[in-house]
Amino acid sequence: MAQLSNDDQRLLESRCKPVELGTGDILAAPHQPNGHIHFPTSASVALVVRHTDGSGLAVGLTGREGAVGLQHALGLGAGNLTLHVQRGGTAFRADGEALKRLVARRGSMLRVFAIYMWVFSQEVASMAAASQSHDIKARLANWILLSHARNGQEDLYLTHAHLADMLGVRRAGVTLAAVELKEMGLVDYQRGRIHILDMDGLRAMARRPALNNGLPQA
Repeated sequence: MAQLSNDDQRLLESRCKPVELGTGDILAAPHQPNGHIHFPTSASVALVVRHTDGSGLAVGLTGREGAVGLQHALGLGAGNLTLHVQRGGTAFRADGEALKRLVARRGSMLRVFAIYMWVFSQEVASMAAASQSHDIKARLANWILLSHARNGQEDLYLTHAHLADMLGVRRAGVTLAAVELKEMGLVDYQRGRIHILDMDGLRAMARRPALNNGLPQA
């Protein structure tokens, strides 16, 4: 995390090990707590609320700017979120109990974690509100922008099935929305590959402000 001091960064790294995350992996779920904290470096992880029938809604996306599972460093449980790897890649993994002991004696690290979790909660709240007030086209534009910010790459590889799952809508709805975005000249979309053509136009469609270092303004 960029705001950590050099000493805190060194201590954190000493308690992490590199791991490879695969696209579609489930890192944690309400019924599958594992106590791990992941710091993605090239992977991205969606935070999804799942219903008993398997349907759900993504309420956040974390990439190289942050972490998932930080609540374990505060002694909290898994909660009601499923952590779904959207883009496979590398990450660092730490044991929650080990970081809990570390932050108990490193107030500066605890403060950075708390600030990140607060700022990210604003993103979650914004996405939850958008799911009720925005149409599918605006929400798709928002998810494309968020995925771009988290991945740090020009091209995204997101299937209609995955996007429908993340947005909690039918696949046909995503297909129609993707066609409209393409016809408007905002994106190029072919066989799951999305290339953003007009960032400002896409942002206007999504009704989203510019992200600061991959995160909304606090």
